[in-house]
Amino acid sequence: MNKTWETRAVELTQEVLARFWQLDCEYVLGLCTDDVMWIAPEQNRYMRGIAAVSKDLFANRKELVPCHQSDAEYTVVQNCGRAISVVGRYLVTTDDGAPYFIQVQQRCQFTWELIGEDLKIRSIYVSNPRGELAVADGESFVNALGRMASRYMEARIALKGDHRRVVFSDGEGTTRFVPYADIVSVSAKGKRCIVHTLTSDYDAKMSISDMRGKLGDEFVAAHRSYLVNIHYVSAVKPYELEMADGQIVPIPQRRYTQVRDEIMKAHG
Repeated sequence: MNKTWETRAVELTQEVLARFWQLDCEYVLGLCTDDVMWIAPEQNRYMRGIAAVSKDLFANRKELVPCHQSDAEYTVVQNCGRAISVVGRYLVTTDDGAPYFIQVQQRCQFTWELIGEDLKIRSIYVSNPRGELAVADGESFVNALGRMASRYMEARIALKGDHRRVVFSDGEGTTRFVPYADIVSVSAKGKRCIVHTLTSDYDAKMSISDMRGKLGDEFVAAHRSYLVNIHYVSAVKPYELEMADGQIVPIPQRRYTQVRDEIMKAHG
């Protein structure tokens, strides 16, 4: 399909998500094929067919309040025959006046198919950036999102006065100036490293050991391949750390006590 259809697919993807977070399920369903595939962040929401998807959307709409998107990016990754795939990432935040606060980043992939003269949704996949959102038995999706948002807010408040930046070049030759307060962790990638922030991941052209030299004492080497910001550690478990964004960082068994003690000391 030509560029006009690509543009239309991106526009429709953004509109579908905007309408969904304003609780307009009818609009979303009106654009779906009869055999649409729906994969949501929660691991048990994996279904095919308009009837099943309709039932699921209306049932889960009861837990939500109107939200809006920000920091959205959408890209066409496939245009083959009569199908177009669009991927995106965006922040979802509750509207003003909502009874609770939620802010969570999501990523998505929509597959659109040209049927007649209209684009229809063949599949929707939505995820959270650090893997699927962990929803405990008996816990609602809203409560799980609220738990994640609470961890974000606590960490951000703790780091509010830190105006330092870490400077590095990324894989595209761009020089990045990333606030310390935004860095959740750093992971090794061969001779380079990946800087994980609250909203993005950056491929840094330096080793993890060089990156460690740029960071302060609040970053702990949980593993030879990981540095973690202690302000974003939400739980220490044998033998892993749970971060405020849901990321799980492994700890070697031989280093577990040392890492745990460093984090406990930092939190007083």
